[in-house]
Amino acid sequence: MLDDLARFIALIGALVFVHEFGHFVWAKVFHVKVLKFSLGFGPRVFGVRHLETDYCVSLVPLGGFVKMLGEDPSDPIPPEDLPRAFHSQRLWKRFVIVLAGPVLSLTFPILLYFVVFLGRTELTPPVIGTVVPGFPAEGRLLPGDRVLRANGHAIASFEALREAVAASPGVAVRLELEREGHPLTVELTPEEVTLERPLDVVERVGRAGIASGMALPVVGVREGSAAATAGLKTFDLVIMYAGTPVRRMLDLERAMHQSRGATVPLGYLRPRRVEGALGGLGDLELLEPGLAQLTPEPGTGDGARRTGLESADLYVSDVPAESPEHGMGLRRGARIVSLDGRPQVSWERVREALLTGGRRLRTVRFALEGREAEGAFAVRPERFVDELGQALLRPSFQTEHWVPMVAEARIPSPSPVSDALRSALRETSEALRFTALGLLRLVEGRVPLSTVGGPMMIYDVTRSTAGEGVWGFLWLMALVSINLGLLNLLPIPTLDGGHLLFFAVEAALRRPVPLWVRQAASALGLLFLAVVMVLAFRNDLDRRSVGW
Repeated sequence: MLDDLARFIALIGALVFVHEFGHFVWAKVFHVKVLKFSLGFGPRVFGVRHLETDYCVSLVPLGGFVKMLGEDPSDPIPPEDLPRAFHSQRLWKRFVIVLAGPVLSLTFPILLYFVVFLGRTELTPPVIGTVVPGFPAEGRLLPGDRVLRANGHAIASFEALREAVAASPGVAVRLELEREGHPLTVELTPEEVTLERPLDVVERVGRAGIASGMALPVVGVREGSAAATAGLKTFDLVIMYAGTPVRRMLDLERAMHQSRGATVPLGYLRPRRVEGALGGLGDLELLEPGLAQLTPEPGTGDGARRTGLESADLYVSDVPAESPEHGMGLRRGARIVSLDGRPQVSWERVREALLTGGRRLRTVRFALEGREAEGAFAVRPERFVDELGQALLRPSFQTEHWVPMVAEARIPSPSPVSDALRSALRETSEALRFTALGLLRLVEGRVPLSTVGGPMMIYDVTRSTAGEGVWGFLWLMALVSINLGLLNLLPIPTLDGGHLLFFAVEAALRRPVPLWVRQAASALGLLFLAVVMVLAFRNDLDRRSVGW
């Protein structure tokens, strides 16, 4: 608990220091006299006075302030110090001093994210692991292709390739790649996909149907095939074919393609379901070894046709008992043949069609235990609450398949510093956009007030990220810093945004806002902030009462 409290105080203290340091530095640049730089509010606990400024830590560590001479026009000011008073400065200087705090809070995350990403020196290589049937990459890219450039830009990682594809919905992308040691150029047009993000954000991105990982050799077995005769079953994990170890589905497909009808030994691991394992904590599947003698049909060409072994992609592995799919007869081991009369080539296409087709009745044809059957069901809507407390309805398709993947070995980043900087700028921009939109949705009433949190929530989140080490702490600090910067820019008297609003009015009227107006507005602003703090405190208590 003491560690969690120390992390919380360190987080708040660091962010308050950064914010106030922005005000402090620019006040010094413009030769404004700074009387006090305090971390925390309330009585002074300890500190040091250097020249004209008292640098101290105060009792309540939930904020801080920089007190400048003449910040309050009613304060008495010696005549010799009048040129250094805050209110004596030109309007643009006062504007810069006040704005500097929020700006530093909003830009400080760039440094934090930079440190985080600088610690990630390894990347996923730009090697195509999986090409999903039915997507634009089918027939153009092959597993094992290494992408070198996209539209002339060097590609150093699979993440960079994914970004290039996502940024080109419906627009052709020219890929320069290496296939089996030979250079090759291909062109594909990513299909446009609409993604619904939190806060009612809709994004249109490109998708090509590629993944970095390669499928493990988990097989589906067609009834009546050579594989079924040999005793193999759907979801067996092949580990050896004709004496050669098999690591990926690609390896198995190549080995089957080379078989010419001779009987070959095939080693596998077969999942055996154990329900209520570990004292009823959950269900497990244990992998039991086995050996089969497989005799492919003679000939050349398609190994799947000659052996009856294929990817388990279209085979159902789990059907919840309460689901409409189960009610229509879909069971584990069934192979999806068609949806609404259209043949299906990948599970991804099946899932996509079901989730985007609304609540209309869908007809599914499937093969199970040597026969084909057909059933109909409608996808049910599922109510859920997102991380911002918005209650939403979304279609739910809980039936799953089982295609485990193996990742490519990661590679060192060729330019870790520039990669970290680009990632930091992108992450800061995205967090800033998301936070600003969240505040807007809150004002619009589309995000409930129950999402407003206070220090207790920050403490709980700090505690929950303890297991992520320094990187998780820095990540959280960046998000809180962005929130702090944006909140201070709100046009509420007593906050920086309120002062900036008065400056804007002063610029328009060409004279300062009357003191009594500022004082009355500040009193209302303090009252509003007190109400917000009470609301945040109540929400924090409510979250704790439900075990959040």
